[in-house]
Amino acid sequence: MPLALISAAAVFPIWLIAQPNPGWRLVPSLLALSAVLGTVALCARAGGKSWARHFAFPILFMLTAVPWPGLVEETLVQGLMRFVAGVTVALLNFAGLSAMQRGNLIEVRAGVLGVEEACSGVRSLQTALMSALLFGELYRLKPGARGALVAAGFVAALLTNIARTAFLSLSAGHDGLDAIDRWHDPAGYMVVTVSIVIIALLAEWLSVKHSTKVKVSVASPAHPLPARTGIILTAWLVFVLAGTEAWYFRPPAGDTRKWTLALPPGAKVESLPENTLSLLGCDQTRAATWSDDTGAHWTAFFLEWLPRRNRTALLAQVHRPEVCLPSTGFTEAGSRRTLRISAAGFDLAFESLHFRDPRGEDAFVFYCPWEIIPGQPGRNAVFSDSTRSTSFRRVWQRERVIGQQVIELIVTGISSREAAEASLRGQLGVLITEATGRN
Repeated sequence: MPLALISAAAVFPIWLIAQPNPGWRLVPSLLALSAVLGTVALCARAGGKSWARHFAFPILFMLTAVPWPGLVEETLVQGLMRFVAGVTVALLNFAGLSAMQRGNLIEVRAGVLGVEEACSGVRSLQTALMSALLFGELYRLKPGARGALVAAGFVAALLTNIARTAFLSLSAGHDGLDAIDRWHDPAGYMVVTVSIVIIALLAEWLSVKHSTKVKVSVASPAHPLPARTGIILTAWLVFVLAGTEAWYFRPPAGDTRKWTLALPPGAKVESLPENTLSLLGCDQTRAATWSDDTGAHWTAFFLEWLPRRNRTALLAQVHRPEVCLPSTGFTEAGSRRTLRISAAGFDLAFESLHFRDPRGEDAFVFYCPWEIIPGQPGRNAVFSDSTRSTSFRRVWQRERVIGQQVIELIVTGISSREAAEASLRGQLGVLITEATGRN
């Protein structure tokens, strides 16, 4: 019972932290862990250790639905996307369709295809893991056989995703890029279905020699939980919800000050792919390209997420150049530094980065995230080296609803970073304008 009380007590601080940080992977993991430990403790209280052992698997199985740690998933995402793209290019060339890999991109005659996170095998990998654990329990497999089933599920998810990407690339090569939109989702459903079927058949085969017999034993007598247990837990849940609302309640104090992107004359507006927009989940996007008087070529991306509940305050920092650009074949070639520029009455902090594009040419990237706080002046978001301390600061300052906007500028055709930064200072006077209003 003490473990159940400790688990229940931990929910309050975790829930407070979760409000402005729903995207922090540790938070849902801690919430799920507290629920699991509390449930196991209540089972042990009701029926002893035998009940806890009996119900342990279905209770612990809930943890498979929790998002993986960001560092682990990001490593898998980038690695698997490159691997899938590389193997797919090799298969396409072997089949007689000319293809070339550029990071996570596959270039065929019809155009350039991106291997997004959804196609990298990570999502189906988690599904395969859940399926392998489930069938291992249903067939009562021994620990070694369960491990083999999990490994086979990983291989099945990876191979089926390679087949999916190869199929979509072949379809694009023969029927044009429109074929991808037509076959993208059906191919994804097929990948998951085939992976689950493979795992189920393998579990059936392993069960012939590697299953354990069900031991029949006398169950421990049940000890019904006191009625006050349910009352106390319900009252605590109401207190957690009410206390959270009271902590974060802040009446609006005035207008929200923010800026927006104004395109220069002659800029060509670009559209982002639907898959990219669905991953970003932003409320406003703007992309454009243009050339300045010196002949340098500029590309601008503007993203805005309006203030909403249950929206992570790290979105503008997650979609960073060093995360997104390598997937298109860019490589980082220099150190990063902060560049502060005043424009339209705003003091903006840009992160200045030096990349080389797939052709080996210098590309200078300027990235500025900005937080929109309802009823308050906006502010620069901190860069990724202190996001955790920022997450706790938001809780302490009772900032639950925070909007975000980010501008990313890429310039090529300039010989040095110093010249690129000087050109940026001249461009921002035209690009940044104030937009005020109440959110």
